[in-house]
Amino acid sequence: MKNTNEFSLCNAMKNNMSRSWQKTLAVLVAMVVFTISPVITVMAAARQVNITVDGETSSSMITMACESEDDARAILAQNGYEVSDGDLVSFGEDGAAVSIQVRSALSTTVSADGKEVRVTAHYGDTVAGALSDAGVSLTRFDTVTPGKTNILTGNETIAVKRYHDVTVLFDGTQKTVVAPDGTVADALKAAGVTLGEEDIATPAPDAVLVNGMQVTVQRVSYQEVTTTEAVAYETVKKEDPNLTKGVTKVETEGREGVRTIVTREKWVDGVCVDTEELSNEVTQEPAAEVVRVGTKPRVAGQAVVGGNGTLIDQNGNPVSYSKVITGKCSAYTGGGYCSTGVPAAFGRVAVNPNVIPYGTKLYICSPDGRIVYGYAVAADTGGACMRGTIVCDLYYDTLSECAQIGVRNMNIYILG
Repeated sequence: MKNTNEFSLCNAMKNNMSRSWQKTLAVLVAMVVFTISPVITVMAAARQVNITVDGETSSSMITMACESEDDARAILAQNGYEVSDGDLVSFGEDGAAVSIQVRSALSTTVSADGKEVRVTAHYGDTVAGALSDAGVSLTRFDTVTPGKTNILTGNETIAVKRYHDVTVLFDGTQKTVVAPDGTVADALKAAGVTLGEEDIATPAPDAVLVNGMQVTVQRVSYQEVTTTEAVAYETVKKEDPNLTKGVTKVETEGREGVRTIVTREKWVDGVCVDTEELSNEVTQEPAAEVVRVGTKPRVAGQAVVGGNGTLIDQNGNPVSYSKVITGKCSAYTGGGYCSTGVPAAFGRVAVNPNVIPYGTKLYICSPDGRIVYGYAVAADTGGACMRGTIVCDLYYDTLSECAQIGVRNMNIYILG
């Protein structure tokens, strides 16, 4: 048997130990709950973020909100991405996740029209976009390297080569060519046109080409032309007492000199546009004419026949004539009517009308002027004239006057 007091003490000790363990367990549970609760809260607020940089995507978890570009840049920085101010950053929702895209800035040079322009592009942009940003437009003839659809890689140079539609007018024809960016000289070469040393191109060969330009080529040539002009001679008059006054006689024939002129002519497309005198000089001197002038008093009633073709009538008046016929003349009388129907009279002479037409005014005298018939008109027809035996038949009022003339050589001057 056991002692009753000992048994009671043992029961009391067991009860006290049971209550102490329960308290300790409660404290431990409370501590665990306090520690785990924030972790569960944090895990509940985290979201996935998908970051795409220049086409490459990676994912991570974030707890912060992404509501602005600044938030997106902060998330990128937390994930180790260095983003410059020039980079393009965009963001948005991708289902339950956050999506952030980055297109890196690229520096590109556009070379066109003799200038280089730096433009800022971004990953994925094409050459065409860079050209647009640089304000460069292309015609259908232009070429660009790299091609317009190429994706930019950065730090490249985009080269634009211009080609121009140019019309060249030359040698009476025209030719249209597509010439690369350059000068008029390049377009002429493309058209197969060679400029001579003096030829003119408009615009000038060093002018810069533009699309739709028209170039005109003028062919220029020069030639020297030699012409001559007569140089008049002087007339020296010498008095001669042996010649009748009013009579002149050429002692020495005059001779004209020669002036030689050399000119340089400028011809443009077959038309002479300018003449320059290169020289002008007398290459042969003229020789003076020496004329003897009569001073001997004139015999009344005689004509003066000058050796130089001058004629002074019996009254001292100069006679103007166009032609002189020298030949045999005879005389006739008897009245009646002339072939032209007018009465026969002194001053109306018979002729061959085929040689001297009716109505022709005449002056008739001997070659030396001593025998003068005087002024007359062709009014009759002579048989001997028609046969060619004589040139003229002179009518006189009397037979004795006819006998004085007989048949002799006379000068028949055609007046006018």
